[in-house]
Amino acid sequence: MSADPVQEWSEILDRLEANIAVAVSGGEAEPWNPPANAGPLPEELADRARRILDAQQESMAMLGKVRNDALTHLDALSTVPDSQSSARPLFLDVQG
Repeated sequence: MSADPVQEWSEILDRLEANIAVAVSGGEAEPWNPPANAGPLPEELADRARRILDAQQESMAMLGKVRNDALTHLDALSTVPDSQSSARPLFLDVQG
């Protein structure tokens, strides 16, 4: 554990915030492993940690919605017949 737990935890929380920003901007966040020897969260950082937790939950919900929307679109695309495998015409000229 660092000599200054507030500084160590501030750096941990900075990394978590940076990963949230990367994830919601469409990037790939670094894998995160909880620190093994950081010790307990200092009380003065508890509100910041709660805000980060709220931001993580909001970003997970937003990313889940984006994922579900993409799956819905992919499902819709899978119902469109492939023009190469269809023996029937895909369009009917009703004016000509």
